[in-house]
Amino acid sequence: MVHAVAGQEGQGLVGCSDNQLVGIISAARRMQSRHAWTEMAAMAEFASRRPSVRGPGGSPAEFAADELAGELHLTPLSAAGQIDFACTVAKRLPATFAALAAGQIHPVHVWIIEDETRFLSEEDAAKADEILAGQAPGLTFGELRHAAHKLVLQLDPEAARKRKEAARGEAHVRRFGEASGNAGMVARELPSDEVLASWQHVERRALDLRAAGMPGTLQELRVRAYLDLLQERDSRDQAAAPVPAASPGQSPPESGPPGPPSRGDGPHGPDSPGGPGHHLGGPDDPGDGAGGPDGPGRNGPGGPAPTPTPGAGPSLAALVTITIPLATYQGRSETPGEAGGFGLLDGDDARDVAAAAARHPATRWCLTALNPDGTAAAHGCLSGRHPPPGPAPLAPNIRMVPVARGSCDHARAEAGYHPSRALQHLIRARSATCTAPGCRRPAASCDLDHTVAWDQGGLACECGLAPPCKR
Repeated sequence: MVHAVAGQEGQGLVGCSDNQLVGIISAARRMQSRHAWTEMAAMAEFASRRPSVRGPGGSPAEFAADELAGELHLTPLSAAGQIDFACTVAKRLPATFAALAAGQIHPVHVWIIEDETRFLSEEDAAKADEILAGQAPGLTFGELRHAAHKLVLQLDPEAARKRKEAARGEAHVRRFGEASGNAGMVARELPSDEVLASWQHVERRALDLRAAGMPGTLQELRVRAYLDLLQERDSRDQAAAPVPAASPGQSPPESGPPGPPSRGDGPHGPDSPGGPGHHLGGPDDPGDGAGGPDGPGRNGPGGPAPTPTPGAGPSLAALVTITIPLATYQGRSETPGEAGGFGLLDGDDARDVAAAAARHPATRWCLTALNPDGTAAAHGCLSGRHPPPGPAPLAPNIRMVPVARGSCDHARAEAGYHPSRALQHLIRARSATCTAPGCRRPAASCDLDHTVAWDQGGLACECGLAPPCKR
């Protein structure tokens, strides 16, 4: 039907309405998924007819790859990889494979699910397959990667830890030539706390260069700061030198400092949902965000919270928001945490990053309690500079303010146009990311806009403000 409407050379598209064009694009995307399923299903069937030279436990049909390579204009190694992927998905991820056949998910969704669940046991992979196949149709690729990684950390933290440790053995720094004729450097598989601390040094140096009058965008100044730090020099002592610029038509990376992460929906970890988590905010961060699930109103017994000493490791001022379930922070759980602008942190990395933040005097500590569905229930902050909250009950030290949802009595409405810092905290605890569908830009780097315009009677209230990004 789509081909009939579009016409032989697409001449039928001119007469379609906007909504009809959107429908045709969506249908073509579903057909793309169905075609990908057909190719993978046929590859799996073809491979099943060729014996493996390594026996029952070997890779499926090495000889099948040799036969298909010529037909598909691939190297035998590349053909073998595609066959192996097709056989793995068909056997190990049947729900995901069926969703691809139905055109409900894109082939990239399938690749993400297979990649994230690769190290799980057959039993855990089956659980993840059912959950992620149901979630994927409504998620962008980035959202699915986040949800899948979080689920894997919850299903089997030990498998995720083994994967991380195995990859850490491949840590390297590499230089390379760009296709444009410029050059690049990359460092891979490094410790999370070291990377966050190093990035902050680059960010701080870039801001110092801007304050000293160095011309250029913040992205260009980050490049100059990065090169300065590697070569132990200071461009503020020199005349400004040219900085590599983006190619014409290329969108520059986001220039604002990273903000808080979303709380992340999906299955919870070993703790019952609804309790407090730790949130760290720095002097340039509005301090919003939410903690992970830790049991309703419990701070219960457990191991002592990290109490690092100065100089014991990287020092990280939490200008980037760090969200950590309290039980994970205290070593009683492996429920993952998250760092804004960076991503999920397994239990070990979450504790390392919290310890790095604790070493820095600029770090601020906030707490968000969650409802059973993972939404923010109440939020409070420790005022001034404090050491990290420990295992003792936090209620005497932090005044928790309920987060309004649904109906609102306007009890915290303010007279001014600009919301106070306390009101900003409540709004960004409630909505940790941009409220537009599919957008996960952290709320800290978004404006707080009135739902009803201020000059039309809009309120500076929880019910009247939301954090959409500029786009």
